[in-house]
Amino acid sequence: MSDLTDVGTGVNLFTAGQVRGTARWFHDTSDVLSIDDDDLEETIAFVNKGGMTFLSPILPDLKAIVCTAGSRESHLAILSRESDVPCVLAAQLSGEITDGSTVVLDLSDPETARISIAAGVAA
Repeated sequence: MSDLTDVGTGVNLFTAGQVRGTARWFHDTSDVLSIDDDDLEETIAFVNKGGMTFLSPILPDLKAIVCTAGSRESHLAILSRESDVPCVLAAQLSGEITDGSTVVLDLSDPETARISIAAGVAA
């Protein structure tokens, strides 16, 4: 995996191995409402604290979620477990993740998730 650059860590909600997908930031409800028939099954949603509830309508369609806030008991954590969607909470990002970046989540450790981007690859 030499093509990967580590850009952060967070709390792993449940062990899911390696998850690779396309990053997309959701900043508010309008970002969710603007989705028509977008194919979300390869999308790893990135949200800040405010995104913990407005993702609910699309959550089951996502490949994974990374949130810069939250805990294992948060609303997003409960919804994520119910929908069986891998989720990283309290993410601390040390690098920039832009829409369209190929992101790899290493969710093999039951406690700590590692977040990487694939160098030179955009979806």
